[in-house]
Amino acid sequence: MTESRPRRGRPPLAQITDLRARALGIILRVGYQQASMSQIASELGLSVRTLHRYFPAKADIVWGGIESSLDALSEGLRHANAELPVIEAITAGVVAVFDQNADDNAIDRARLRLIATTPELRAARPETFELWRAQLIGFIGDRLGEPAGSLVPWVMGAAVQTTITEALAWWALHEQTRGPGEVVGQALASFNSVAAGLSPPVPSRRGQE
Repeated sequence: MTESRPRRGRPPLAQITDLRARALGIILRVGYQQASMSQIASELGLSVRTLHRYFPAKADIVWGGIESSLDALSEGLRHANAELPVIEAITAGVVAVFDQNADDNAIDRARLRLIATTPELRAARPETFELWRAQLIGFIGDRLGEPAGSLVPWVMGAAVQTTITEALAWWALHEQTRGPGEVVGQALASFNSVAAGLSPPVPSRRGQE
């Protein structure tokens, strides 16, 4: 009888999420700069070529997987309540995305903590990040009846995206018991209130430390 050997080929697509979570764990343990694709592949039981097939660069391990969130946000904005003010409508759409992915909070926290603390990763934002901004700008332009390329939608879309991004970084770094959707919702509500010249709303649950 021939002895069976562990296969190091391409795993089924269903394993990609698990693969990314395990790779993130390695990077967190070793450090982003120190972890090589060769080491990650070895610990995952894959060849380097197979690892690169799923993640062309190390940054893709961290940034990858956000495309589904972009699709969900696009769907949420497309069906946003037309009676809600623009920032409230965006908030509802964004919070719904995080509510759908509540089971992935541990992975999201690890990913966002790496991004927040690694300048190289922050500089390597993928095309999806720019598409996300474009969606926000387009939505705001439609609501205001202005072209997406005009000043107000452009600036507001960038400001909203920055608010969301920094709120997520804060959530990842401060180990809050609240989920990311609640933190982002509070940040956007405060942004909206400050822009309107009002006092920021007080969180309805658990005070801030």
